[in-house]
Amino acid sequence: MLYGSDVPDPADTVPSVLPGYRFPCPDIASVDRHIAERREHMGPRSNLTPKFKEAARQDIDRLLERRLYLMTVHLADLVRESGQAAEAA
Repeated sequence: MLYGSDVPDPADTVPSVLPGYRFPCPDIASVDRHIAERREHMGPRSNLTPKFKEAARQDIDRLLERRLYLMTVHLADLVRESGQAAEAA
């Protein structure tokens, strides 16, 4: 869902290209939900103008960047945990 500017944690949000809107994205699942929602806004049943469809595309780009970041952090945590487990053994 697209929320107004009163999102609780700015570090976990992705700003929309539309002023005043942000996507709360603390984890990969929430990013995926927002991407799916934005894709629906671009679909054939959408009544959005071309300008807003372009904004949805740009939001998806931003959300994909957030997803890549979260995946990188998650993989780094897994590598660190496996290294610690190997040292303990």
